[in-house]
Amino acid sequence: MQNRPVYPYSVVPGGVKSASELKWMAQHDAVVASHYAGFDYEHARMVRLISARTAYVSYRIGNRLYFTRHRIMLRKGETVITDGKITARSRCGNRVEEAPQQATSSEEPPAIKFDQPFLPAAGTALSNPSVPFQSALLNRPALGPALPLGLYDPLGNANWVPIMPPPLPGVCGVGKSKTGSVEGYLCASGGVGGGGTVPEPGTWLLVASGLAAMYWKARQKLLRS
Repeated sequence: MQNRPVYPYSVVPGGVKSASELKWMAQHDAVVASHYAGFDYEHARMVRLISARTAYVSYRIGNRLYFTRHRIMLRKGETVITDGKITARSRCGNRVEEAPQQATSSEEPPAIKFDQPFLPAAGTALSNPSVPFQSALLNRPALGPALPLGLYDPLGNANWVPIMPPPLPGVCGVGKSKTGSVEGYLCASGGVGGGGTVPEPGTWLLVASGLAAMYWKARQKLLRS
């Protein structure tokens, strides 16, 4: 029954494709066995509905079985299994009856819920990931080399916090300016001489200010202690 859609409130999750499957489920599930008591498995057959119809439909919540208080639509082309007396939807094993039944529940779900299946997982990679999603994020590679420097965090719990400054512009070539002086120019990913991303002076000013503030607070805390 793997790779089959599972409909909510199914008597047989994943449904059945033959009378032998339904019989096997009844032998291994007491709820299914009681629901199909008296069913003639030897003479049961699969039938495709040639037209839409409505019926009272059973549904399962845990180990309890109920019938809907209102008629549910069975669409044209849907497959049912029947022995001539007892009929059920093959996609979920829920029985269908023409007359209302006494076993109803105040927790009856909306009719639309019966037609919203849980689709099977698209392969084991999705159902059983080899690496937990959270761990994969925590262990992802760093985006750049970390600065071998730690600063004391006066607002934390005495932890050393590594600080990574903005990347330095790399100089890989030289050239002459209009005045004749030699000056560097940046390397780009496409080759020498292309434009690169240069940190703005304001970025360095913010980093320097932050470092100075942290140093001052750390020093004040050390003096107080």
